[in-house]
Amino acid sequence: MLAVFALQWALPVSQIQQYQQVVDRGTAYRFRTAPVDPVDPFRGRYVTLQFAAAEMTVPAGASYPSDQPLYAPIRVEQSGFAVLQPPRRVPPEGDYLTVRVAHRIDDTRLRVRLPFDRYYLNERLAPEAERLAREAMRADRATSLAPSWAVVRVRNGEAVLTDLFIDGVPVRQRIAEAERALESEQ
Repeated sequence: MLAVFALQWALPVSQIQQYQQVVDRGTAYRFRTAPVDPVDPFRGRYVTLQFAAAEMTVPAGASYPSDQPLYAPIRVEQSGFAVLQPPRRVPPEGDYLTVRVAHRIDDTRLRVRLPFDRYYLNERLAPEAERLAREAMRADRATSLAPSWAVVRVRNGEAVLTDLFIDGVPVRQRIAEAERALESEQ
């Protein structure tokens, strides 16, 4: 009985430790995002993020299986944002993400599923974060700058999304500023 109890707790504790190691020791990368705000009845409110890095250029005619994990090396562009290189079947040297093929767009473009796509907030903050991000995207369409991005820590192919920025400001700070502005108007 005691052995069963220990086994039940071993997996969650191991996962928590692995998550914390990625957060503590992983390299931080900025990935361009476009937020959408859904609700999950079991996990609450969160901001679903679509990442530009999930779509990449690959060699024409290259084959990528969709039923197994692949390893996409990370490269940082001059803009400071991370992009993914064409995935490989074996882990490369340096930082990479473990991905799976979502679908082939055409002969030279591929969309992959990333190991992160949600930024969780409490019930009250998620709708406001989504509203602020949409306003920033509308305001920035003419300049084509990334109005929002996520900070993702990566270590040994594992990734943890640690923060979301809107117009260069952490989303929690933007929400607090918006709430203060509303209070001062009342």
